[in-house]
Amino acid sequence: MKSKNNLLIAFIYFVAIISPAFAASPRPVIAQNGMVVASESIAAGIGLDILKQGGNAVDAAIATAAVLNVTEGYSSGMGGGCFILIYWAEDDQVYAIDGRECAPFKAFRDIYIDKKSGKPIPDVSTEGITAVATPGQPAALEMIYKRWGSIAWADLFRPAIAVADTGFPLSRTYAEKLSYFAQRLYQYPANRGIFFPAGDTLPYGFGDKLIQKDLAKLLQNLASRGTEWFYDSDFTREFVNFVKEQKGFLSLNDFLTYQPIERQSIHGNFRGYDIYVMPPPSSGGIHIIQMLKILEPFNLSYWGANSSETIHILIESMKRAFADRAYYLGDPDFVDVPIAGLLDSAYLDRQRNTMKPYQASAIQGPGSIPQEESSQTTHFSIIDQDGNMVAITSTVNTSFGCGVVLPGWGLILNNQMDDFSIQPGVPNYYGLIGSEANAIEGGKRPLSSMSPIIVLKDGLPAGIFGSPGGPRIITTVLQTFLNIVEFGMDVQEAVDCPRVHHQWKPNVIFIEPGIPNDVLANLIAKGHEIIPNGYWSSAQCIWIDENTGLITGGTDSRTEGAAVGY
Repeated sequence: MKSKNNLLIAFIYFVAIISPAFAASPRPVIAQNGMVVASESIAAGIGLDILKQGGNAVDAAIATAAVLNVTEGYSSGMGGGCFILIYWAEDDQVYAIDGRECAPFKAFRDIYIDKKSGKPIPDVSTEGITAVATPGQPAALEMIYKRWGSIAWADLFRPAIAVADTGFPLSRTYAEKLSYFAQRLYQYPANRGIFFPAGDTLPYGFGDKLIQKDLAKLLQNLASRGTEWFYDSDFTREFVNFVKEQKGFLSLNDFLTYQPIERQSIHGNFRGYDIYVMPPPSSGGIHIIQMLKILEPFNLSYWGANSSETIHILIESMKRAFADRAYYLGDPDFVDVPIAGLLDSAYLDRQRNTMKPYQASAIQGPGSIPQEESSQTTHFSIIDQDGNMVAITSTVNTSFGCGVVLPGWGLILNNQMDDFSIQPGVPNYYGLIGSEANAIEGGKRPLSSMSPIIVLKDGLPAGIFGSPGGPRIITTVLQTFLNIVEFGMDVQEAVDCPRVHHQWKPNVIFIEPGIPNDVLANLIAKGHEIIPNGYWSSAQCIWIDENTGLITGGTDSRTEGAAVGY
């Protein structure tokens, strides 16, 4: 017993050294008419300009996404995919648009498995052209524009074209990403002329101007010729020929047949709030509602945010949701995802009843659900003066995607194939375990953790949430929502509050700096294993003050975003 206590004291001392107290949050940004909250300030400002010019939330979203392709291209862009949630006030409806990437038709279940060893081939699903899936973002943006856009399509791209053509000073975050991935990026000749000074093996640094002439040319063609140019033109054939030369899998047919999909959003409720989330192939939406329904009977506000009691209950709900994710979730066009069973009240009651109030539980696998009758990234949130809301989470997967830029066009390509289950039971880049439901198949969309959320209260707009962060997106959005609704934080406090994460496997709690040491000691005493981490994710949130009707915005202080309104 004495040695165990000594180990506990040593652990707390270690955490105290590496975990400075979390600084007080600034005040939220407040506006009356409209707001854009994004993880990069240039993009947020341009989105706001579109709103001020009379554009609606969809117009502003397209312009913001285009600029993020330039100023935060390591996270998202036209070479990747996205999920879009839209609340349209005139219809009083929430719409879900799936712009997720698709596996090439040449792909098959064991495409990344070594035939001799039967084990995954290292890196081929994460690095290089073999990791690329068919991009979906251009088509998804055009889909929402044709339905709701009000400003000329080309005008929405002009700011992004200008920023790419004339350049912008690198932020601290972008410079750190370039430095960290420099060796990987340098191996591809097309990257050197973009991210590295001439003749230098070190990339541009903080404050240096990043000019992307080739990307400006790509955006100009999208602006003037629409997305048909992207999916069926000489450009497409050049793209496909490059992939073929590099022994990748994308073909012309993958581009010609790609379509974004309008899906039925999933609806849940918590404490009188109506919550609308993305359906599969997003896993985040279902599991956020699962966790909220498991948590609802607990008096979390009595225990307080980030108390050991609250964190324990949160972690136990996370374990059960992620175990279900690993087994049941996949592309609903290819597998039968049991949505009703996963959200069944009796099932969630049983899951809650397996939780022990003062002891960590070991979850062996998914719950037994009832059968149904007849399964690196960026985010931004926007609201306009008419109450229309748009939440977009967009990605090229890991930072700089597969590391390849399309020569002559400056387009960073995704490595989304790694989001499939390369081999059931084998973890992907983020440590997530998958099953046959998320196995690779040509034309299939990989499971995603992207979790944009729209919240209504009494039929009126209440909030818009989202974050990057791989599987930590799901738990980030959950905790941000609870911080406001359950713990009474303002929107800026809610996005800044230290977070915890558990994804079933590995069976550990990842903890950000700022959680009190006595809380850590109590969690360890309950049987939890803890791994102290740095900061993760970047929540971007809008919340409507119920008393005044004012729009409040919070951009995560972990990154260099902006909340701007008027």
